[in-house]
Amino acid sequence: MFQSLKTFVKVYELKNFTKAAEALYLSQPTISTQILNLEKKLDVTLFTRKGRHEIVPTSNADFLYKRALGILDNWEDTMETLNSKGIVRTKCRIACSNTCGIYYLPTIMKSILENFPDLDFSLQLMNSEEVVTQLKQNEADLGFIEKIVDTGSLKRSLLNVDQLVLAGDAASGYWLNREEDSGTQFYSDMYVKENNIQPVHIYLNNNEMIAALLKAGIGQTVISQNAVPEGVSWQALSAKYTRNFYFLARENQLKTRINDLERFITGA
Repeated sequence: MFQSLKTFVKVYELKNFTKAAEALYLSQPTISTQILNLEKKLDVTLFTRKGRHEIVPTSNADFLYKRALGILDNWEDTMETLNSKGIVRTKCRIACSNTCGIYYLPTIMKSILENFPDLDFSLQLMNSEEVVTQLKQNEADLGFIEKIVDTGSLKRSLLNVDQLVLAGDAASGYWLNREEDSGTQFYSDMYVKENNIQPVHIYLNNNEMIAALLKAGIGQTVISQNAVPEGVSWQALSAKYTRNFYFLARENQLKTRINDLERFITGA
């Protein structure tokens, strides 16, 4: 049953049997058989076929998906406890957007480790939208983001305010850019338009590469003040060049120690 639920969850999220099979390292006929058996066991239709590849979840699938996430989460917690051999440890998966993960989380991680020595942490960097997806799909327990995105039913708490600055060689004709869906890039584009700048653009997909180029004397950009490398000149920007750091958690978290950590981080 648990394997069937895992298969159902992946099919529901990907809306495609072939992609689900690839993600689970199973054959497509195996995926189809597991879904069919699950439908027979529950006496419901979970997906309707639309064309050769597209499938659409039914209302029953919407209902089961939320329940399945909880069941699988509870089962994982149960297995961890039973396999602990008297030493109860809990896995904690934290998904972070770039700036939060590099410049904010490390400032509180020492305190977290001191207060939660029984947690085993897994930390991953991704963009804010991916953080939200990871939490919604039960692939992360907690999240940190720096961009205003639709978080749906997730719990969201304001943690800190990040000041952005103009950093680098003011005379440079090169402008360093993050990818379009980056939280920083929104402000970078706004500065270029407001000041009628027409630079040569260099695109990079993480802040560390931008910081390295700035330190090498190449280009300028709008970046978090926390991310400006030592020795690189910068100038303050107006109050509208600020953004919020948010902490995300799932509703109905079944792991007690994850709930304890959530309250510790938010001060609730």
